[in-house]
Amino acid sequence: METQNSSSPVLKILVALLGIGILGLGYYTYNMYNESKETEQILQQEKEQVINELEDLKVNYDQALQEKTELSNKFEEAKNRIESLIEEIKKQKKITANVIHKYKREIAALKAQRDKLYKLADSLRAANMLLITENDSLSTNLEQQKQFNDTLLNKNEQLSQTLNKAKILYPTNIVAQGVKIKSSGKVVETSKYKRATDIRVCFTVPKNDILETGKQTFYVRIVNPNGEVIGSQEIIDVDGDSVPISGSEDVIYENKALKVCIFVKPVDKKREFIKGKYDVTIYHNGHKVGTTDFNLEGGLF
Repeated sequence: METQNSSSPVLKILVALLGIGILGLGYYTYNMYNESKETEQILQQEKEQVINELEDLKVNYDQALQEKTELSNKFEEAKNRIESLIEEIKKQKKITANVIHKYKREIAALKAQRDKLYKLADSLRAANMLLITENDSLSTNLEQQKQFNDTLLNKNEQLSQTLNKAKILYPTNIVAQGVKIKSSGKVVETSKYKRATDIRVCFTVPKNDILETGKQTFYVRIVNPNGEVIGSQEIIDVDGDSVPISGSEDVIYENKALKVCIFVKPVDKKREFIKGKYDVTIYHNGHKVGTTDFNLEGGLF
């Protein structure tokens, strides 16, 4: 009886200690559970934050890709990497602090790469703008030079045309008539085609200070009433056309007025000399420079 009575307090103490231990363990377990839940919520929030940051980065790279720069390939690679990370973290069922830390390192690296690419893109953009400005300036200068050259060319052409025209002598006082050249050499005017042996065309060559002094050749074309060209029928070039002429005369021109006469003898007098109006055209340096006409009458007296 005494032994049972003495062990009873010890048993009570042990039961009390066990109860305290169970209560302590329960409280600890409860605290640990709450802390675990709280940690899981924090990690889930950080996971969402990581996804949001990756989504923001993706938007940045999408905007950069719209500019179509020389760095588009680099931006495309980074964007693909971001999309891969987003897909990867969304599939993560168990999120730990180490996993979150890993993705934050990735985000930091991607941000640093983004900033570096942005700076490089800005430098390239500035360089391109400078090149565009220089090209525009060069194009403007080239266009201005082209306009100047075209203007100069037109002026040169006009000057050349003026000089070429200045080299053409336009005669005045043109007179054409039938004449009879006697055996003595005396020239007698006649209006009768049967008496005429030649046709004489006389004119005055004006003064011209631009034309070089020296030999100048004048050509004459005489067409009878039947439309036949009388005389030698030599062919000359007139403004690109071949023209038969009746005769010519070489003169020594000294930049002063000069009287010139050209005598045309028919090849076949009976056929070429007839009654009616004759048309006369004078040529110089490949251009028509004067015209006139005259009449030969029938009869001898």
